[in-house]
This record gives sequence, structure tokens and C-alpha cells, in this order.
Amino acid sequence: MHPRWHIDNNPFSNLYVDLTERCNMDCNFCYNPERSRADLGYDYFAEACARLPAPVNWRFLGGEPTLNERLFDLIEIALHHGHTVYFASNGIRFNDPAFMEELAHWSGKVSVGLSMDGGTLDNRFYTLLNNRDCLDNKLHALENLHRHGIKRVCLSAIIVRNENERVIGELYEAANRYSDVVRYIHYRSAAMVGRWIDTQPYLLEELKRLARPYFSGEAFAPHCLREINCNDGDGECCYRFRPNSRLQISLIEFATERSSRCHNRGKLLPNGLLIEPFFANMIDKGINHPKRTY
Repeated sequence: MHPRWHIDNNPFSNLYVDLTERCNMDCNFCYNPERSRADLGYDYFAEACARLPAPVNWRFLGGEPTLNERLFDLIEIALHHGHTVYFASNGIRFNDPAFMEELAHWSGKVSVGLSMDGGTLDNRFYTLLNNRDCLDNKLHALENLHRHGIKRVCLSAIIVRNENERVIGELYEAANRYSDVVRYIHYRSAAMVGRWIDTQPYLLEELKRLARPYFSGEAFAPHCLREINCNDGDGECCYRFRPNSRLQISLIEFATERSSRCHNRGKLLPNGLLIEPFFANMIDKGINHPKRTY
């Protein structure tokens, strides 16, 4: 049994919460293929925000968090209580003009993630990883974030061994092209799930070797000003550096036994106003240890 805390006694400065289990994609490496639970309710989340003993950094997860019809209400109530908000998306709704018009209202107040596992040049990786030819949608989503002035964007990619390593350079180039909005890049290793059940995740030192050729010596030196979804600085399974004054890059070892020991992040459970360590339910689902297939 994992330790749990009531929201009144939350020990974490970084909290994750699933807004919905629904998704509008069917990726080959999804670690949460279950789609049965109802969306996060506004009243439940509002009470959690009000009762937390100190401000936290919320990270909205899914499924695809933009499918929760009250996303912007959830953002508003979190900010009202002094918390910060980051949500990561596959970007499909970033191509919806009405959605982007409302998101623009929150520019500079929230951080927004766009997953680009296939990079910027080749649909083949998206077909392989995301089970869809979605390169154009991703590029249009990034352009729309730029056009609507969404000021704190994080590009992210899951790096699968011997598959899509070249996207490391592609996302760095994209961040430089959209330097007015992209402030973060996250590269993390993939879990042993789905199609890659027998593929070992990259360890942190391996990710550092993959990324090192793209940066000069000083640009690759460890440096962290503020991290959007974890504590500042480096941990046992993460490495952060700033190749220039506007961009922070994180290399993240994920879905390994070592990474499951991270105690910097908690997760709000869907009932009882209870919190447990973020990796607890992933361990229960077998993401970090036994290999899982669907």
C-alpha cells in the first residue's frame, strides 16, 4: 500500500491530476489505455484548490486534458487560489480557432505543452509512435500557439530506443524558430508498454550522450531557473540546462525502477481528496516494473 495524505496535509509542491481519461488519439505507447472513468468534476477540484495548505504547481493530465469541457474553469479556479498550472496536449485542439481564442486569454498565466514525438520533418515517426499521420497537425498547432501569442510553451518528445532519436535536434531547431513562445523542451524515455514492451527505456546518462552533440560545452552545463512541473535543479533521473537565456531543456529518465523512487511529485486521486506519490499508480499498473501489453 502506498502512502496517502489528505489534501489538508499535502506534502508536495507539484501535483498532477487527470482531467479526463478520454483521448482523441490512439498512440502505440499509451500507458493509460483505460477510458472508463468520468471527467474530473469542477466542484471536487475547486475544493482541493481551496484546501491545499500552500500553493502548488498543478499539472493537468489525461487522456487528453483539453477534452475536459471545463478546462478553462479549472485553470481559473487554480489561479484564483494562487496555484500555477501547466497542461500538456497532443495539439489537436490547438487547431480549433474557438479553443485558441479562449486559450489566448490565459497567455502568460499558464504553461502549455505540445507533444511532438515525431519531430518536425517526417510523418513516419508519427505513424510509428502515435498511430496517425499527424505531422501537419503538429506543425499547424505550433504555428497557432505562436500566432495567438501563447507565451510559455513546452515542446516534448518521448524518445524510443533506436526509433526517433533525431527529433532531439529537430525540436531544438523548432524552439529556435519560435523563440518568442517556446520556453521549454522536455525529452524523456519511453515506458516498456504497447508496441515497445521489449524495448529498454533510455537511462539518463544515455539521454545526455544523445543530446550532447547538439550543444556547445557551456550551453550543455547544468542550469535550471524554474521548472514547470517538478522541483528546480537536477534529480537522480533528470538533467536540466539552458542553451540560451530564454530556453530550458530537460532530459528525463522515465519508467525505470530508479525513476519510480522520485518523491517530488504527488497526484490527486479522483475521490476522497486524497494524494499519493505520482508514480504509485504507475507502479500498480506495471509501467515501471513488469512489462505490460494491451
